[in-house]
Amino acid sequence: MTVYIETERLILRDWEDSDLLPLQKMNANRQVRRYFTSLLSYQRSKLDFESMRQTLKEQGIGLFAVELKAVHSWIGFIGLNYISKDSHYPFKERPFYEIGWRLIPEVWDNGIAQEGAEAVLNYVKDQTLGPIYAIAAKANKPSIRVMEKIGMTFVDTFEHPELSEYHELKEHVRYVWQPQ
Repeated sequence: MTVYIETERLILRDWEDSDLLPLQKMNANRQVRRYFTSLLSYQRSKLDFESMRQTLKEQGIGLFAVELKAVHSWIGFIGLNYISKDSHYPFKERPFYEIGWRLIPEVWDNGIAQEGAEAVLNYVKDQTLGPIYAIAAKANKPSIRVMEKIGMTFVDTFEHPELSEYHELKEHVRYVWQPQ
């Protein structure tokens, strides 16, 4: 197992087989997915798991499995997702990297997303990845707070192109982090 990043409380590492079931449960949790358009099936989570694992193996960057040091337990993922030029996002800046996080509810409100996201940005700051964006539903105040705490700057709001004009999550925000 490769450990890419270590912080005071976290280990950001490769995905292990034992991470699949907790990932599937997290992605099927209504509380975790409340700012997303749907829950993810176990099969869809398995496809995502395999993709995240492969990306890390091939590129050494991606969405890292996150382990809480104190209990040596998987708690979610934090990292970068590559958004291709063919993405559904309506931005002229495509392709780009998007920073993201998803954690189990038991560890929310403890600064873990912030700690892990700051570590990821520090890890990539010397790489030539360009600006790093973060995207969330405008209603997702917890993620927006993390974006602001890690030093990201508000860019704009936009309507998610895959949602109907009446969907409660239609309006999204975009933030950016510029490497120094």
